[in-house]
Amino acid sequence: EEQSRSSLSNLLRAVEGSKAGARESSRSAQIEARLRAEINSLRDDRDRVVQESVQFRRKLSLLEEENRLTKSKLSKTMSEKLSLERDSRAALSLARSLDSNNHSDLSYYKRKCSDMGDRDKAQQQEIADLRGQLAALQQAQKKRKSY
Repeated sequence: EEQSRSSLSNLLRAVEGSKAGARESSRSAQIEARLRAEINSLRDDRDRVVQESVQFRRKLSLLEEENRLTKSKLSKTMSEKLSLERDSRAALSLARSLDSNNHSDLSYYKRKCSDMGDRDKAQQQEIADLRGQLAALQQAQKKRKSY
């Protein structure tokens, strides 16, 4: 009987130990399942973040290229603007110069026309005088022929 009690007690201890081991094993399995779920969730988060990072890098690359092209266009536009401003200043200077020359030329030609008009009047007067003298000489010649 003592032996059977001791066996029974050993069996009960073994069952209690098994129960405790089973509970511990069950807790470990639950903790392990929870940890695996967390690991999977963290992996999914990591994969999503890596994918977003790749997309952001692509976007950044595209924006950097667009920025480079915009700077290039800006530089070209600024260069064209400066060129147009230089051309505009040169054209304005030329126009002023031509206007000044035109005014000078106009004054010169007005003086020349006035001088030539005066000469023309003088020559017309001289021609009129010479015609008068010619007419007088022709009349005098006719009178001499008639004598």
